[in-house]
Amino acid sequence: MKSRKKRRFSTPQIIVLVTIIVNMFIVVTVLICSFIFKPEVIIKNKISELASDYYENYLYKNFDTDDITQEQLIESIQKYKDSGLPVTTLRQILLYDHQKNADSAPLLKKYCDENSTFIKFFPEYPYSKTSYRIEYTYSCEF
Repeated sequence: MKSRKKRRFSTPQIIVLVTIIVNMFIVVTVLICSFIFKPEVIIKNKISELASDYYENYLYKNFDTDDITQEQLIESIQKYKDSGLPVTTLRQILLYDHQKNADSAPLLKKYCDENSTFIKFFPEYPYSKTSYRIEYTYSCEF
């Protein structure tokens, strides 16, 4: 009986295979990370979060004072449903509450022009604190 001899890879072949596998892993990791950690997505989400906070906790509170009725509140907000409230800059949003949002500033300032990135709020029926839509005009380098 003849014994069959198993073929083994030589050292240079093993090195080439390991190099190919490691490079494939690196390429796949970079591709996955580029889809997950896009600065554009992160920045747009952060601006959206800050804009919502600004409307709900600042703009709406300016309309909803103690000395007006619910009907007066709706009447004062309703007139902005088509034209929207005056444009707000990203800078205003970052600075409005004693710089409460200052921790977001470095990232946003790195990619966006805070004086040329605009947010416009449109109140919507039933004109409550959370019933509005937002339009964004980005001046960012993604």
